[in-house]
Amino acid sequence: MKMDSEYQDKHLEFISHNNGSTIQEIVLAGLPLHLSPLLVCLCSLLPWDTASFTFRLFEFITVLFPPLLSLTIFADAPEYVNAVLAALVLVVILVIVSKKKGAKEMRRVWELRLSEDDLIESITNYRSSMLLVTAICILAVDFPIFPRKFGKTESFGYGLMDLGVGGFVFAAGLTAPEGRGKETNLFKTLKSSLPLLVLGAARLAVVSVTGYHSNVSEYGQHWNFFFTLFFVKMLGTLMIPFLPGGRNVWVSSVVTAVLYEGILSFGYVDWILSDAPRDGLVAGNREGLFSTLGFLAIYLAGVSWAREIITKPFTFMSLINSLTDCLVWSVLMWLSLFYSTTFFLPPSRRLCNYTFYTFVVAYNLSILTAFLAMEAGIVALKEWKTGCSEGVRKEKKNKFLINKRKQTEHEVKPSVVVNFGRGLRSPTLHKAISLNPLPFFLLANILTGLVNTLVPTLETEGCPAVLILSAYLTVLGGAALLLKHKNIKLI
Repeated sequence: MKMDSEYQDKHLEFISHNNGSTIQEIVLAGLPLHLSPLLVCLCSLLPWDTASFTFRLFEFITVLFPPLLSLTIFADAPEYVNAVLAALVLVVILVIVSKKKGAKEMRRVWELRLSEDDLIESITNYRSSMLLVTAICILAVDFPIFPRKFGKTESFGYGLMDLGVGGFVFAAGLTAPEGRGKETNLFKTLKSSLPLLVLGAARLAVVSVTGYHSNVSEYGQHWNFFFTLFFVKMLGTLMIPFLPGGRNVWVSSVVTAVLYEGILSFGYVDWILSDAPRDGLVAGNREGLFSTLGFLAIYLAGVSWAREIITKPFTFMSLINSLTDCLVWSVLMWLSLFYSTTFFLPPSRRLCNYTFYTFVVAYNLSILTAFLAMEAGIVALKEWKTGCSEGVRKEKKNKFLINKRKQTEHEVKPSVVVNFGRGLRSPTLHKAISLNPLPFFLLANILTGLVNTLVPTLETEGCPAVLILSAYLTVLGGAALLLKHKNIKLI
């Protein structure tokens, strides 16, 4: 069924011709994505049953709705949302510290093993927060209550939704099998990535049949983000086996971005961004085809940082080392961005040029750094609160028996695996989203299309718009939690 063409043209005009925002505005608007889960995880250290209905409801509301408010009602003054969340975080920290039992065993925090596998809570928080803000933006952008400055940029500029696209690719690399040290090949990648190809074809068919608004300058006539992600993963699988070691993958990421910038400098920028006829497959989809090389560089950056962060077992010392590395490189990438903009073109999502690559990597490394710092702080507070972890107490109880045990020259003293015990380092909702990331994103796209079909979003402002967006997030979050409760992983 074809949609009203006049309304769709008006809608397309509404979401087009955006020049972006500033880095400061984007950072301020995105702070609730850190403060909200931090508040939830800190509250889990209080004498509050994390399995109770009241805690789960508190978590659901706290994780979902402050980011929504900072991007809609309080978009012009997100500091109000940030201030409330920061004040609550400070109060909870003071309560935890004031009720500590002692800190004489705090030195044992360095021996904590936080994970025996490759499931790192900081990466879970990072990926889920990126998916959440992407889900908010893809529907909110269709309402007047969402600031145009946060939408996708037309040609150049710093856009929040542009970061969502780049962040999705970076997260795909961060959670790729190659980043976790698992063997893979072209066939395995093709098999696991086939849903992306199917989804890309399905989206193309739906847009063509229904006449749903689609800005051809984003990826081209037939191309879309699902195709980009599919080919990026395939190209990554072909390249990475020849790049052993995390540092080599990181170097190849930068080299790919620089070489692609060199290709663009041979006059392709003007052609890609022009209104030249879209005759043929290449000319018709020039944005999507060329930007795939830039997104490949971002994907390789994600894989390289996964190799740096994911260690087995993942200890508190590993956490601090990863935090330090990410912090240093975040600063370096921001400095590189400010320097490169003096002689390169500004960031462009359509081109995925070098400055866009640097912008995406710098921002995503900063987000990852913040989640690593959050996890380190929560673990340290847990130790401060108890004064002695469960694993240490068990070790003390058996210390006499262990000391009496006869040690031979071939006998090795068993290492103590210290569990984190009570408290969350990642909200349950984040774990639920991370369990089914692609289905979550797909459901968000389906619901976005459904809402746009049933509601004249351009004419819906204020409270009704926020209520619709709240219902949309409730369905998304509820579906993710239901799948996690049933322990179902769809794709």
